Amino acid sequence: MALVSMTMLSACAQGSFDLPNLADSEEAYAETELSPTPAASPKPEPQPGHESLVATAAVPKVEVFKEPTRRRPFATFDHPNSYGTPRVFLVQEDAEDWVRVLLPMRPNGSEGWVRAEDVVLAQNPYRVEVDLGDYQISAYKHNRLFMQSDAAIGTGGTPTPQGQFFTTILAKPSDPASPYGKYAYGLSAYSEVLNTFAGGDGQVAIHGTNQPSLIGTAVSHGCVRVDNPTITMLARRIPLGTPVHIHP
Repeated sequence: MALVSMTMLSACAQGSFDLPNLADSEEAYAETELSPTPAASPKPEPQPGHESLVATAAVPKVEVFKEPTRRRPFATFDHPNSYGTPRVFLVQEDAEDWVRVLLPMRPNGSEGWVRAEDVVLAQNPYRVEVDLGDYQISAYKHNRLFMQSDAAIGTGGTPTPQGQFFTTILAKPSDPASPYGKYAYGLSAYSEVLNTFAGGDGQVAIHGTNQPSLIGTAVSHGCVRVDNPTITMLARRIPLGTPVHIHP
């Protein structure tokens, strides 16, 4: 797949300008080329009792409604997305003909209803938690912890947004020594301070780093940073649409 510049993953660079750091600058992020890369796939059929359901688009354009009774959609999402990867949503409620989903848009936490015939549901046993107070990220499968690592988070002026989100895209930098490290998961979360950054729209990501010494500190413009072994492990296991709960 041809490389594309995915500056959407932009709320990531260092938030302190007291000491210039060219390797961690807005320009370094903006100049990094990222290529979408396949993520792990959840099982194709939903089963009760599992942690979450992923809705993958089955039509070129998914219309989203405030309520199933509304005649006109308030949002439309292309499938595949602008980066050529599947359009996914995190399911909040499965009501037979309609599915209530969490949306990858501002404001954070936006929800809507999509027609069940427009998506395919799949069970997903994975979930991720980010504990901002402890500077820690944890990953679970079937509610069993399989990974826990220190993380860097946003500064006080550019905080990492809190709430329930989900993974929307997995990207691989052309240069693993870039500020994104080896991989970057785009989230449905957006910076609540920055409307734009590094040419992008302030989408928040979980990604690797070329400065592991900063892990465990509040240093980014909102992204969650982990070391490269951790992001590589996640990239091998975590599907798109996986819940990511970010909390104090």
